[in-house]
Amino acid sequence: MEPHNLSSSSPFLSLPPSTLPPSTLPASLPSSLAPFLSSSPWVLSTDLGATGATGEASGSCFPASSPTVSAFLAPILGMEFVLGLAGNSLALFIFCFHTRPWTSNTVFLVSLVVADFLLIVNLPLRVDYYLLRERWRFGATVCKLNLFLLSTNRSASVVFLTAIALNRYLKVVRPHHALSRASVGAAARVAAGLWAGILLLNVHLLLSAYAGPWCLSYRLGTEASASLRWHQALFLLEFFLPLALILFAIISIGLTIRRRSLSGQAGPQRAVRMLAVVVAVYTICFLPSVILGMASMVAFRLRACHALGLCTQLFHGSLAFTYLNSVLDPVLYCFSSPNFLRQVRALLGLTQGFQGPASDESSYQPSARRWKASRKAQAVEKLPVEVPLDGPLK
Repeated sequence: MEPHNLSSSSPFLSLPPSTLPPSTLPASLPSSLAPFLSSSPWVLSTDLGATGATGEASGSCFPASSPTVSAFLAPILGMEFVLGLAGNSLALFIFCFHTRPWTSNTVFLVSLVVADFLLIVNLPLRVDYYLLRERWRFGATVCKLNLFLLSTNRSASVVFLTAIALNRYLKVVRPHHALSRASVGAAARVAAGLWAGILLLNVHLLLSAYAGPWCLSYRLGTEASASLRWHQALFLLEFFLPLALILFAIISIGLTIRRRSLSGQAGPQRAVRMLAVVVAVYTICFLPSVILGMASMVAFRLRACHALGLCTQLFHGSLAFTYLNSVLDPVLYCFSSPNFLRQVRALLGLTQGFQGPASDESSYQPSARRWKASRKAQAVEKLPVEVPLDGPLK
């Protein structure tokens, strides 16, 4: 059997409801656990097969979830909903009414805000789900839509964090490239194409079967469907590939600043700080679930039932970090745009409002002009010195 997701947004290990009555549970289990296991919403039952030609004995794992996990997630997700709604509403207000003119960077930042709202509007349903100890009461259609939007939020978050990082890479490392000078309209078309791809990558969740009263993305079965395999591969790909691109961008910017002696300029230094925040947000939010999900898969393959139970509970709890991205993204906006930070302070009554540049992209232009002037000066120095033949030498 294939291990799948135990949560609503990650594809590794599913913990579906046990349909076995207590009398059919393995005799090796304590009788006191039977009622709990038969009613637990995410009991994992894995039949590893009977003894065959290889001589492997059959075995079963029953890592029941602790009520502590649901008790932990419900208030944490509630707090993330409140903070994420406040921060992203403020960010959307500033971008729409206090940011002029827009730049390509602004387009990607607004796309990230939209991605966060996909998560925020679904968090109350997940809070209710964990308050009821993983019992879904809103029907199949709402469950599928909820899982689809949660997965779309994750994909969109990593895609547009990567787009922001690559946009900064072009502004600093390749300021004269055509992509670096792309208009706002071109950036909007790129963002629209990315959104279309993100929706297509996750549309399979709308077509998956529903097994209520639990709302889980994945369930264990005798055979892994193509949809489950695809989502598992997507879960890994959308973490490691964007992370590699983001690290490439920040390393390239650091080397460019050192090679061109740009350490004294505000724009490149601000780009480095912003990308450092991108890496921090990315790893804090998404790395725990990836590590624990892979650990659960390894424990499943090794039939290490105790380790599997521990890993699945930790993996389920790591959803608090995954959903934290909607809270941390507004911090990223402050590092990305000086005008955004000024407007936040003004709206909070800390300073007077000031309409500055939409972002720090304009700060790269002086360095580009100085680069052109330096190239012209070098060309002039290489010209031969003309000495008049009819005059005295001095």
